[in-house]
Amino acid sequence: MTYKAKLKVEFTSKYTLSTYTSYETDSLPEENYTFEVPAEDLNTTQVCGLFKKVMLTMGYCEQTIASGMMSVTFNPDGDEKLMRKLCEEYDLTMNEDVGKKVQEEVKFQLEIEEKLRNEKGPMGTVPEEVHGTPGSYQRLYRQNLDLKAKLSRLQNPDAPSYTDEEIDAMSYENKMENTYLPTHDDGVS
Repeated sequence: MTYKAKLKVEFTSKYTLSTYTSYETDSLPEENYTFEVPAEDLNTTQVCGLFKKVMLTMGYCEQTIASGMMSVTFNPDGDEKLMRKLCEEYDLTMNEDVGKKVQEEVKFQLEIEEKLRNEKGPMGTVPEEVHGTPGSYQRLYRQNLDLKAKLSRLQNPDAPSYTDEEIDAMSYENKMENTYLPTHDDGVS
C-alpha cells in the first residue's frame, strides 16, 4: 500500500486602488501565493517552518511569529506539565519559578561565603578577599525578602498579623544586625 499526502496552503490578497490615481502605492493590486509540500514524512518542525513562510508572505515579522508560537504553547489554559517539560528541554524558566531560582542561587552563594569565612588560610590566617567580597549576594537576598514581604502585604492587606514572608524578612534583618562582618574599612587587610 502506498501512502501519498500533500499539504497545500493558499494566500490571496487584493488591493483596491482609489479612483484618484493608480500611482498612490507600491503594493500590487493582487497577490496569489500557493505553498504545496509533500506531507508523507513531514515532522512538526517542518510544518511550523511552512506556516512561518506563509505568515512571512502575509507580512508578519519573525518576532511576531515567534511570539504567536510561544503564546500558543505557553497559554494559561495549556497543560502545565507539557510547558514544564518544554522549559526543561529548551532551558527556559517559567515566571512562577524565577523567584525560587533566584532565592536558591542566593542561598547557595551565601553558603559558599560562610564556608570561606570559616576556612583558615596557611598558619591560621583568614584570606583577605573573603571579608566584604564585592560579589556578596546578601544585599540581593535581603532585597528579595523585602520585595516578597511587600508583595504578600499587598496580596493580604487585611491580614491580622504578619505574613510568613514579612516574618522571614524581619528575621533575616535581625540576624544580620546581630552578625558582625569585618570589612576593609575596619582595618582588615
